[in-house]
Amino acid sequence: MDWDGYNQFLLALVMWREARGEGPEGMKAVGCVVRNRVHNFGSWSTIITAKWQFSSLTAPGDAMLVQWPVFQDLQFLEAMALAGGIYNNSIVDNTNGATHYFNPSVVLPKWAATMTKVVAIGHHDFYK
Repeated sequence: MDWDGYNQFLLALVMWREARGEGPEGMKAVGCVVRNRVHNFGSWSTIITAKWQFSSLTAPGDAMLVQWPVFQDLQFLEAMALAGGIYNNSIVDNTNGATHYFNPSVVLPKWAATMTKVVAIGHHDFYK
């Protein structure tokens, strides 16, 4: 695997862990948030693995930290396909430029008060 493949795998994993229950649009939205952050703040792997940024990959105690797709998991295969398009910019951003998101039924982060909500997709609210 090369670095592009590694970055796309990390992107698909975060999309799958954070939004697999939200369908393709929800997973795409999470991937677009990652891409928007990369375009503004840094590299793919640095953004995806930064502590406390995507809890399913980095937050101590998060139940998703030990979740891995099983062979032929259809949602993960979809996440991989979406990740490829997001990574190479062939998929249009469905978040209107959002750089943050959260599920309001789970948490209300302090930062939300300082940002603008741009769209709700599934159970997530997206902000910039």
